[in-house]
Amino acid sequence: MGKGNVLVVGYAGVGKSTLIKAVLGENCQKLPLSASVKSPDFKIYDNEGLSFRLIDTVGLEPGVFKEHKAVSAVKKWSAECLKDRDEDKRISVVWFCVDRFTAKLFPKTIDSLMNAISAWKNAPIIAVITQSYKESDTEEAQQIIEKTFLSKTKYATRLTEIVSVVAKPSTTKDGVLEIPKGITELIELTNSLLPEGYQAAEKDLERYNLSRKRAMAQAVISVATLAGITAGAGAPPFADAMLLQPTEKMAIESIAKIWGIKKNQKTKALISSIVDIGTKGAMGKAIVSGLKMIPGLNLGAAVINAFIAGTIVFAVGEGASYIFEKVYTGEHSLDDVEWAEKALEGKLTKNVVAEMSEVVTDIPDDAGKNEILDIILSSFTRKAATC
Repeated sequence: MGKGNVLVVGYAGVGKSTLIKAVLGENCQKLPLSASVKSPDFKIYDNEGLSFRLIDTVGLEPGVFKEHKAVSAVKKWSAECLKDRDEDKRISVVWFCVDRFTAKLFPKTIDSLMNAISAWKNAPIIAVITQSYKESDTEEAQQIIEKTFLSKTKYATRLTEIVSVVAKPSTTKDGVLEIPKGITELIELTNSLLPEGYQAAEKDLERYNLSRKRAMAQAVISVATLAGITAGAGAPPFADAMLLQPTEKMAIESIAKIWGIKKNQKTKALISSIVDIGTKGAMGKAIVSGLKMIPGLNLGAAVINAFIAGTIVFAVGEGASYIFEKVYTGEHSLDDVEWAEKALEGKLTKNVVAEMSEVVTDIPDDAGKNEILDIILSSFTRKAATC
C-alpha cells in the first residue's frame, strides 16, 4: 500500500522539526532523496506505522531576499517531483506551520506561501499553530489565519482546518507543566484528508496514536522526574517522600489529560490514591529504604537524595501512565482503585527497586541533575532512535 506525502512549510524557528519528531516518534526514519530531486534543504521522514510521510522544507525568514529564496526552493523541489510523473511523490496534504509570533506576519506572507505550493493546487491545507501554550495567544493566531484566508478569494476554500499543538512538554516560570497536545488530532485529521487508497484503517490509526500517547506521557514523566531530582538535591536527608507530592500530583494530572481521562470526582480520587501510594504508601517507602540499604553505596547526600527523589517520581509517573492507559482502552475503569493500588505497590515497586539497585552504584559522586535523569531514564527505556 502506498503512502501519502505531507509538505511541511512555514517560518524558520516555529518548531517544524520538533513537530515532525512528535508525530513520527522513536521509529522515525530519514529517507534518501530521489536522484532526480536535488534539494539538500529538503528532508523526508517516515514511520512504517503511519499512513503518510513528512517532508520538511526550508523555513521562511524575514526579508524579501530570504523569503524569495525559500519560496523558490519549494517551487523548484515541487517541479522536480512533478517531472518524474511518480504518484508516490505527489503531495497529498500541506501543513502551514506558524506560532504566535509569526502568525502576525501571515497576512503579509500568505501570497508567498501559496506561491511556494502552487504546484499542488488540489492539496488541502492544515494551518498548524505550534507552541500553543497560552489559549489567548492561540485564539489570536487562529483569528488572524482565518481572516487572512477569507480576505483572499482565490485562497478561501484551500484552508481545511486550524490545529493548535504543543509538541513537547515544558515548565513555565510559575512552575506549571505544559503538556503535549493536538498531536494525535493532527494525525487523525491528516489521515482523513489523504486519498482513499492511502488512508490507514481505523484500528491501525488507533494503534499508532496509542504509541504517540505513550510517548507524550513519557515526555511528561521525564520533565517531572527532573523536577523531582532538583527537589531531592536541595532537600535535607530523605526521611520520606512527602516533599514530592506537588510534583507527583502535577505529573499525574498531566498524564491523565494526555490519556483523555475526564476530570471528575472519580479521577480526583484515583489521582489522590496514586500520590498517597507514591509518597506515604508502600511504594515510596520501599524505594527509599531499598536504595539506602544497598551495600557499598557511598555517594554524597545531595546525589543520593536526588536519585531517590527522581526514582520515586519516575516510578509513580510510569505507574500512573500504565493505569490511565488501561482506563483509556477500556480494560479497567476509574472505579478500579483496588486494582490500581495493587499495580503500583506490587509489580512496579519490586521492578523499580531491583533496577535502581543495579545502577545506583555506577553514579558518579559529582553527578549533575541531567546526568542523574539520563541514568534513571536509560534504566527503564530503550534509547530511542531520533530523526
